[in-house]
Amino acid sequence: MRRKAAAQRPSILLLPDKSSPLVFVDFALTRGSFYDPPQKAGLASLTLSLMFRGTQRRSNAEFHRALDNLGAEMSLGKFKESLRIYGVVLAEKVHPFLDLLEEMILEPRFPEDEFVKLKDQFRSALLDELGSDDDIAERRFQEYLLYGHPYGLVTSGSLASLERITLDDVKQFHAKNFRAPHVIFAATGGFASSAMRTRMSKILARMPKHAAITEEADPPEMPRGRHLLLLNKPDRTQSQILIGTRGVSFRDPDYLPMAMANHVFGGGSFSARLMTEVRVKRGWSYGAYSWFRSGRVPMFFAMSAVPSNKDTAACVKLMLDLYESFARKGITKKEFSFARTSLLNQSAFLQDTLRKRLENKVTEKILGLPAGFYDSYVARLRRVTHAQVVRAVRRQTDPKSVFALVLGSAEAVESELKGLEGFPNFHRRSFDEEPVALFLPR
Repeated sequence: MRRKAAAQRPSILLLPDKSSPLVFVDFALTRGSFYDPPQKAGLASLTLSLMFRGTQRRSNAEFHRALDNLGAEMSLGKFKESLRIYGVVLAEKVHPFLDLLEEMILEPRFPEDEFVKLKDQFRSALLDELGSDDDIAERRFQEYLLYGHPYGLVTSGSLASLERITLDDVKQFHAKNFRAPHVIFAATGGFASSAMRTRMSKILARMPKHAAITEEADPPEMPRGRHLLLLNKPDRTQSQILIGTRGVSFRDPDYLPMAMANHVFGGGSFSARLMTEVRVKRGWSYGAYSWFRSGRVPMFFAMSAVPSNKDTAACVKLMLDLYESFARKGITKKEFSFARTSLLNQSAFLQDTLRKRLENKVTEKILGLPAGFYDSYVARLRRVTHAQVVRAVRRQTDPKSVFALVLGSAEAVESELKGLEGFPNFHRRSFDEEPVALFLPR
């Protein structure tokens, strides 16, 4: 499931714009939660957060006071493929800002008291998630569907994995992974390229130069047949429904055709098929949507709705029927024209700010996308034909291998769910149990 990947090299990416009074910085480490040990999910996330709690030169309060004195902002991004530190600062103060960033990256304090506080905060957030039906349903959907795959471990970890993480684990993760070959250092805004490149190069020169072993995952395998999992959460008046199957990678030639097809099927507009059938015609759920999730490899395709208890089983059946019809017939030429126009109109917001353009360039490198993937989006979208979309739908959909998760009150919905045709494999567990393997992959 994991395999060694090609060695990496540090990268500096600069997009100067002298008209901007600001500088946006994106420090990206291509070592995200994918590299968490299996029993210590959440380690990468915890490490980055603790790095933000003081350096060898400054306490937590002193570090953040120094940021405030610069009028600068710094925030963290925690993902499967990367850890990112985002910053924005006035152009004339960018070098003092980079001094602080250098301290954070190379000289973290890792104080014991802040580690304890941070674990308490992570624990509270995970407990809050258990109280949120939609949040815990989305988490459990990913954990059960992708069980045993690196992408099945959620970046924030779990209550059980959090308890296993020690301060030494954090220090070791930092020492092993914060190395120059794994860095993409990027900036845009009002600066001189030569001076910025020199400053960034000095920071990279202080980092360890030997790369850690780089790995990639094979795409996750979907379940054999159809499975329905009921996660019992008593006293619910509504059910959270998530239905999923295999996804499509950003790097797949079918990605854009499938993005257009999904816009028609459940991409968010009121004219999408899921929304029309589930909400507009029947009033079963406030919303009904579908989406793809992908990293360097595809994760899954999913659709969701939140009906009342009395409509839960019927809603599951309807969503599956709609997906089967979509898989057989694809989309019409009229729907294709609508999707293309709509996505082209939305494309203006993909790169309408300096910050977005920078983040897109960094994301291209992290995910191994072709250079200019976002720049060429509109041109590539215009070239997609209706016939390509229909062929892509036939290749990329598989109604025979489906995983459906329903989080709700078993007392209210179990009997009807068990009676649903098309789901020969029924499972029941509690929403707060740690996930286990439910099915064999295909």
